[in-house]
Amino acid sequence: MRMKVPFLDVTREWIFFEDKFLEELKKFGRDGKYVLGPYTEEFEKKFSEAHGYKYGIGVSTGLAALETALLANDIGPGDEVITVANSAVATSLAISRLGAKPVFCDIDEKFLIDVSKIEALVTPRTKAILPVHLFGSVCDMEAINGIVKKNNLIVVEDACQAHGSGYGGPSTINTKAFSFYPTKNLGALGEGGMVITNDEKVRDFVSSYRNYGQKERYNHIIKGTNYRIGALQCAFLGIKLESLKDFVEKRKNIAKKYIGGLSSIDDLVINPFDNTSSYHIFTARVLNGKRDGSMKYLKENEIDTAIYYPTPIHRQVCYKDEYVDIALENTDRFQNEIISLPCYPFMNDDEVEYVIEKVISFFKA
Repeated sequence: MRMKVPFLDVTREWIFFEDKFLEELKKFGRDGKYVLGPYTEEFEKKFSEAHGYKYGIGVSTGLAALETALLANDIGPGDEVITVANSAVATSLAISRLGAKPVFCDIDEKFLIDVSKIEALVTPRTKAILPVHLFGSVCDMEAINGIVKKNNLIVVEDACQAHGSGYGGPSTINTKAFSFYPTKNLGALGEGGMVITNDEKVRDFVSSYRNYGQKERYNHIIKGTNYRIGALQCAFLGIKLESLKDFVEKRKNIAKKYIGGLSSIDDLVINPFDNTSSYHIFTARVLNGKRDGSMKYLKENEIDTAIYYPTPIHRQVCYKDEYVDIALENTDRFQNEIISLPCYPFMNDDEVEYVIEKVISFFKA
């Protein structure tokens, strides 16, 4: 049976929450607390606690979260920050905006920073490591924290795609930055971000910097900006947070079905199931130049797919002149092989089975 399978349909999520959203909107409007205030504070508390942290500071975007988390750790002009190039450009923009330089490390088979290659990139200018928990999968933070301690560095984790992931090990040592872009596991009805930390210095800096550098109203202690998160977004996100754990389990179940149904295909490389991943995006690799053909075939059968990300950061127009001689073997090769299949909590079983059926059909042909 032919059917249309969107890569993501956020309207299904709206319909699921619609009654609660409208009820909360009415309450929000009548309360009149529209900027920061109780709705923001309540969500900050619940989100940080859900991830095992003391403090959460809501900001306007994931980029703002990354930028302020780095700034709070004194990253600035002339510093180098080791990160990866197979991420959204916001990861590197946060570094560049502070006058620091992104230093790109290659990735491993799980699309995460290759820990074995980090130390070779450390120089006297290296100040921090910014690992990216991509697609919901979590970097080896125990090993990274060891490198950080050995080389007297700091670490800020880009967790913009890792809401509800199982971080394992010493998961609350480092400051983490999240995005609430609508497509995330916990997405707003617009933009938003969050810094979570156990460091009071980081908490105080980000809280002040996002709000014009104020300590109290009209008492400006630093030259800040307006990175405040919308209080209405916090009201909606607080409702959705209650379902995050269940929705992550649904993503995991879809991933299990894909892995079980597709892993035997020779030209398709799928990583084993990872219970610590929140499966924000289900990504595999298509070998032997068949990626684009598979996407075309699936599109003809009304299945939407995506590439995250078609151009790595070091090859983007805004960065490529700075990285002419860089060699990132896996990063460059994988970006020509990766394909992401639909994977979100509001997919039904028939849609998942249809995707599996059509993927198998393409490779058999």
